[in-house]
Amino acid sequence: MFSEYRIQLISSAVGIVIGYIVIHPYSMVVDALMHMQQAGGFHLRWQELSVGVLSSFYPMMWPMALSFAFLGGVIGLLTGMIVDRKKKLYDAQSENEKKQIALETMENLMVTLSHHLLNANTIIGGTVRHCIRLEPKQDILASLAVIEEQGRKIDAVIRVLGKITEMKTADYASDGQIMMIEIAQELG
Repeated sequence: MFSEYRIQLISSAVGIVIGYIVIHPYSMVVDALMHMQQAGGFHLRWQELSVGVLSSFYPMMWPMALSFAFLGGVIGLLTGMIVDRKKKLYDAQSENEKKQIALETMENLMVTLSHHLLNANTIIGGTVRHCIRLEPKQDILASLAVIEEQGRKIDAVIRVLGKITEMKTADYASDGQIMMIEIAQELG
């Protein structure tokens, strides 16, 4: 639970410290300057200002200091909530982008597999049908060699896709709407 609200807690703590150490003494300086101006002249006396700043940490000033610390804590909490919300939105956007990339990659992979494997399968099927009609053994052996070659192509496509470290795409259709993973060079 702490990790879920970590940013808000840290921001609140920082706000409390800033409220007590910065905002409260600053308000004491402003108050001292106001009293100087009301006393009939505006003569900056550093000694009076420094006493005013130091007096902000005296025990008699704790009620006022606590109110400024509380104000700083609330401002810190609100700031932390804004930062946390932006972080969550950024994380969600980043995750959506990753999913979109994965989906596009999967679509390209399916087009690539369809192209290479279905072409090989079409040749295999046609050659098998051709073998069924043939009688001389020599023709059947030539057709079986074609089938074996297409089987090697299927194995090569699967091997190449399993080793891809960088994906290049190519147009599958002339309109550029459908892409496939470019593996022609790796296939040889």
